[in-house]
Amino acid sequence: MEWIYPILGKQKCLPFYLSGIGIAEPEYHVKREDGLVSHQFLYTRSGRGNLHVAGGSYTLEKGSLCYLGPGIPHEYYPLEENNWTTCWIVFRGEYLTEMMKGLGFIDFAYEKAVVNEKIEKLFHQLLGAAKDPLYGDEYCSVLIYEYIMSIRQAMMEHKKYGGHGDKDILQHAVIYMNENYASDITLEELAEISGVTKQHFCRVFKEQMKMRPMEYLARRRMASARNLLLTTTKSIAEVGEAVGYDNPTYFGMVFKKYEGITPTDCRKRHGTSLTW
Repeated sequence: MEWIYPILGKQKCLPFYLSGIGIAEPEYHVKREDGLVSHQFLYTRSGRGNLHVAGGSYTLEKGSLCYLGPGIPHEYYPLEENNWTTCWIVFRGEYLTEMMKGLGFIDFAYEKAVVNEKIEKLFHQLLGAAKDPLYGDEYCSVLIYEYIMSIRQAMMEHKKYGGHGDKDILQHAVIYMNENYASDITLEELAEISGVTKQHFCRVFKEQMKMRPMEYLARRRMASARNLLLTTTKSIAEVGEAVGYDNPTYFGMVFKKYEGITPTDCRKRHGTSLTW
């Protein structure tokens, strides 16, 4: 058994951060009547377990994966004593819940035989980064986003991913924004991707995401910008350009609006030696 929990550091200045990560070998009986504060991904590496959540029962076999959102009551346990191994991460982020909903991870998700080599590789990279006392927080933040998107892609390939009704309208648009945030994205373009009018798209987006589409896009850009500021040697202008802003002054204004500090101060205040 190998795990790190809780993980303490300068995580809250990052868009995504680990609360914990581990390999449970063997996994044991877990019952959380009030759920977790964090988001959780858990996949089965070997053996079999059973999961009770949202009024349903699910068998967790090798390669199966589940997502449990914050505050979702759940219970899981091994079906064969001392013969169920799981790999799990729990993670948080200031705007993570809205992003996860936009990607289709609403409260709970489950898929059989979805774990692939890329997902396993990213998990072990996260586990290694979590042990790095110097730059581990920053690396984990980058890897968490990659991990989420890799799982989303794998689930989509199984054609059992997504929501219903209004949530379907947003799914493709949010994925498009997350993958193309550095491009010049317009509301007209997002509405066309969603197959509805611009007015209807904006209304549904505000209802579901609790913010306007362009605010979501700006926050997504700032999350990436913060990662670049803390993990690369790019200049402020280069970081701005990398996330979609040709004008470094305007980039600095937007960054301060959403992050509360300037890009330069972000580098100085949050434990990185990259101060230029």
